[in-house]
Amino acid sequence: MAKISYTAHLKLRLKIRKIPEDYPRKIYKNPEQMFFDVSEETKISIKKLFYNNKVRNMMIAYEEKSGNVEIITIHPVTEEKIINRIMKRRWVKDG
Repeated sequence: MAKISYTAHLKLRLKIRKIPEDYPRKIYKNPEQMFFDVSEETKISIKKLFYNNKVRNMMIAYEEKSGNVEIITIHPVTEEKIINRIMKRRWVKDG
């Protein structure tokens, strides 16, 4: 089982955005969509979760190195933004 760690940036984002601390792990372990971000060279996973009084697509960016996972950031992302990044080939299907 991979060791999952949170970057300082992710911890700050969770606090500022008032996102539950277990969301990054939930998204990583059971994503609904997976991409590779060509621009940032990170993996992206997306899952619909309840946030800010409604169900939203929540995305994480992370890296997998030597069997370990480092989750870099988390934020809500709209369907339009997902489609836009796919159309511009910034995000390519992964997994």
